[in-house]
Amino acid sequence: SSVKDIRISSCSIKSVSLNGLKSVKAMLSLGIDNPIMAFTISDLQGVINNNGTELATFSAGKLPVQRKSSKVYPLSCDGTIGEQIGLIDLMRLAGSRDFSGMTVDLSLRIKLRCGLGKTLKFKNLKVSDMMEPKVAAAYIETLIDEMAI
Repeated sequence: SSVKDIRISSCSIKSVSLNGLKSVKAMLSLGIDNPIMAFTISDLQGVINNNGTELATFSAGKLPVQRKSSKVYPLSCDGTIGEQIGLIDLMRLAGSRDFSGMTVDLSLRIKLRCGLGKTLKFKNLKVSDMMEPKVAAAYIETLIDEMAI
């Protein structure tokens, strides 16, 4: 097995809740098939846009991925609602599960257990594509290629 065999098996939004008028907490569920060594995803942050309008900025804590495992990992994200969108509009979008027109600018750090790591940055990733396991797997392959391991 090699790094290129890592796959995303699922990706979904489990919950979205408000913390005040401008703060959002979301719980994602991320299925990862990892046939190789352990690694950690950290410093995850980004901006969610809808047809060019900033919906929210977000960040997430560390996500340690176990070696030689096929597991669904919870990922807690904290967000701040964008200035140009109302709270009701954001909740309507989140509840509709219609992600067409939504994109994400994303940066994250991947660190292998041996200490080797790299920060990766992506622009205009389609949210609808990321919610499809096969397409998300292609994004992971791109991440791995970017790491040049």
